[in-house]
Amino acid sequence: MKCSRVVIGCVVAVAIRPDVFAAERRMAPKTNPSAEEPFLTFRMLDEKLTLLGNQQHSLQAALDTNQSNSRYAAAAKQPWAVPARAMLRTAVSIKRLVTRREHLYRIRHRQFGIRLFSMLRTRAEAVRRNAVAVERARNRVAAESVQRELDKAILSLIVQFQGASGGYGATRCPPQAWTCCEPKRAKDLQGGEQAACRWICVQKSQSCTGFVGPRIR
Repeated sequence: MKCSRVVIGCVVAVAIRPDVFAAERRMAPKTNPSAEEPFLTFRMLDEKLTLLGNQQHSLQAALDTNQSNSRYAAAAKQPWAVPARAMLRTAVSIKRLVTRREHLYRIRHRQFGIRLFSMLRTRAEAVRRNAVAVERARNRVAAESVQRELDKAILSLIVQFQGASGGYGATRCPPQAWTCCEPKRAKDLQGGEQAACRWICVQKSQSCTGFVGPRIR
């Protein structure tokens, strides 16, 4: 399926975020993990989305290969069920992770943080729901039909993740400054983004109208 392969390529290319890791190296270690948020979560999400992309390749391979020659055939009559189940587990872990961060910003009374991670949670749920549908598909035609919806859901999740994390690595904050997610204006949003961050530096955390990231030491 040509469309699916294009989406898979987007997953792998978009999920790898070297700027997030480079920015994290400029911050001194802290004993309180929440002080590193949301970039600790971004790093974990990046890893999980990369894993999801690899699992998506496996699902495509299972659907492309004849059942008689499939390496999944010995395990099940529906070879797509095994990779779909793996994707389901990954989607559940992503949803759990972003739900915890949504709760964190609720405690901090940061409305934009709540909104952003709520969107990620909703999109992770769409991935989970479609992975279940693929796993339960009774025949190849049905599995391929639902797979197209799964691909769209994954791409939607990644686009929103990019909206939240993109650009942080280009932010060069002086010592003692806070990294800050300022909500992007609606006209500056990229296709598929419902909300996004413009990462800037602020001297006081109270002056950040969105939500703060780690403080640079």
